[in-house]
Amino acid sequence: MKRMIPKSVGACFALIERNMLRGPWVMGESYTICDPYLYTVALWLEGDGVDLASLPKVADHRKRMSERPAVQKVLAEENA
Repeated sequence: MKRMIPKSVGACFALIERNMLRGPWVMGESYTICDPYLYTVALWLEGDGVDLASLPKVADHRKRMSERPAVQKVLAEENA
């Protein structure tokens, strides 16, 4: 099971990368509830053995999300 995680999670994120990210945000130009959800799950990629470099759109989305003040506030509280 552990050996399959990078492959299965990588395949799911490859699908997101290829077919679902429509703009700077998941649904296009507008920020929606999909964005924090994708961000949260994308934070687990490296721990799951998935190379973020193979997912440039996902990496860009993750960077954009991490720059949002609300995200920075939550992460600071979580790490306190």
